[in-house]
Amino acid sequence: MARSINDIQTQIHQIVASQSALSALNLSPSQTSIYQEWEYIVASELNYEEQLRDQFVDEINTTIAQHAVGTDQWVYDQSFLFQYDSSTPQIISLVDYVPTYNPVDTTKQIITRCSVKTQPARIVSVKVAKQDPPVALTTSELSAFQSYLDTISFAGVQYSVISANADKLYFKANIYYNGQYAPTIQTVVINAINTFMASLPFDGVVRVNALIDAIQATTGVTDVKIENMGIRADSSSTYIYLVQNFTENLISLPLVSGYIVEETNSGFDFASTLTFIPQ
Repeated sequence: MARSINDIQTQIHQIVASQSALSALNLSPSQTSIYQEWEYIVASELNYEEQLRDQFVDEINTTIAQHAVGTDQWVYDQSFLFQYDSSTPQIISLVDYVPTYNPVDTTKQIITRCSVKTQPARIVSVKVAKQDPPVALTTSELSAFQSYLDTISFAGVQYSVISANADKLYFKANIYYNGQYAPTIQTVVINAINTFMASLPFDGVVRVNALIDAIQATTGVTDVKIENMGIRADSSSTYIYLVQNFTENLISLPLVSGYIVEETNSGFDFASTLTFIPQ
């Protein structure tokens, strides 16, 4: 970053003062002295040169940022720029190899969650969701997004796009608590579990101990004993159990859709599967 003229003049003073060979130099503080004139001229020239250098660096960085590099991070960033309108086709074009909409309309940028992972054989897995809290893209939106990625893709690269309804958590446990909190304990614990799920990184993993910690951090809870903890993809009826019959099978599990919510099947919701035991 360019130094100010005053900063450069101060540094000149310091350098001159540190050089014994310059001790005889007339350092008159008068603004009309020859020394002050030359000092100001040198400082001004250096300041101008440094401003030009900063401008040049900014131009280089802007050029780099605007051009495709084909990394996972680049695909991730471009995914959030995807535009969709249910009544007006949004057509992406390449301008100097840069994906561009004309016009750019941020209100039509529907992607709110994204994960990009390069797989073997030049296949890139892209998981996306829209809205907040996240939901799956519609069939039309997903088709348009797939076409968008195909348009901006690099030769030989294939994109596998996934946008699915949330995974479901089946959680059956005994929650031990201070009996003074009986009127509110169920509500605050269920809220804590939902908050935990909502805070997970998109396309992350669910960890048994992390969920236990979230529940135990709730005021009034003294202990947690998990009987069953299973996760299923929305399209499946089969759970993968992290804990089954009080036995831990897995310490963590990656999410199929990238995000997770409370089980929606009747009788498997948290209000039905959590037992609260006062102590």
